[in-house]
Amino acid sequence: MYGNYLDDIAGISIVIVLILLTAFFVAAEFAIVKVRSTRIDEMISKGNRRAMAAKKIVTHLNAYLSTTQLGITITALILGWIGEPAISHLFTPAFKWLGLSLTGTKTLSAVISFLVITFINVVLGELAPKSIAIQKAEKITHLVVYPLIWFNRLMFPFIWLLNSASNAVTRLLGVRVSSDHDPALTEEELRLILSESYKSGEINQTELRYMNRIFDFDERTSREIMVPRTEIVCLYKDAPFEDSLNTLRNEKFTRFPVVDGDKDNVVGMINIKDIFDDFLNKDIHSLENYIRPIITVIETTAIRSLFEKCKKKAYTWPF
Repeated sequence: MYGNYLDDIAGISIVIVLILLTAFFVAAEFAIVKVRSTRIDEMISKGNRRAMAAKKIVTHLNAYLSTTQLGITITALILGWIGEPAISHLFTPAFKWLGLSLTGTKTLSAVISFLVITFINVVLGELAPKSIAIQKAEKITHLVVYPLIWFNRLMFPFIWLLNSASNAVTRLLGVRVSSDHDPALTEEELRLILSESYKSGEINQTELRYMNRIFDFDERTSREIMVPRTEIVCLYKDAPFEDSLNTLRNEKFTRFPVVDGDKDNVVGMINIKDIFDDFLNKDIHSLENYIRPIITVIETTAIRSLFEKCKKKAYTWPF
């Protein structure tokens, strides 16, 4: 009697340990997938040793996912082998007391113990660890990193065999095997991430608007920032300098295109800061001395290309 009691305690203890091990591998699996490698790199720059180990895991993600899957499979098999007999013993006395036959007692005990173990394992060993790992991916990764690496080394031959077989199957199906942890994100995905960050309060509306404008800037063309010829306020190269000064004084712009004859013949532009500097020094020259070169572009030129061209040639923006 006393020996049976100890056996039951030992069996239940093993079941608890196996469920905890399942929870460990499940949490590890979801955490290493969810954790951001950029965050790990940031912590490595601060000298965090666990982050260095975590970097090894996320760099070889396929291998360590196989490690977690192997761990989950092993614990599940042992749990099914040991758990059912350990739990069924708890129900056997009650069913005997109810007067059930030996066969009925064994069958009903096995069914109920299977349902109980499955329920507990799914809730405590899988669903709860999964939710926690997704919410606390960085913290969980730091907790599991060393045990996961040790288990990977211990089971390396089996993991290598499983990975090789898996890669062979995926290649036969025409799928390229990749171990990248963070694939490149599309523009739309980045916009969605920024939107979620705004909703969660990580960034404010102004920052969200700035970031969206960066994407919009890349898609715009020169036509969208050009001023129609009829609306241009310009200076005439051959006009009296006093007339040009009056235009500068009345229009309040910083830069003005300079035309020769009419607006179809733009020869350059001036920046009134140059004139103002000479004005303070009482050394004003003719308008032609202040003309800077400009570039000519077609309407369909992308703004990003125009921007780079202006930087390389050290031109002043013509607007």
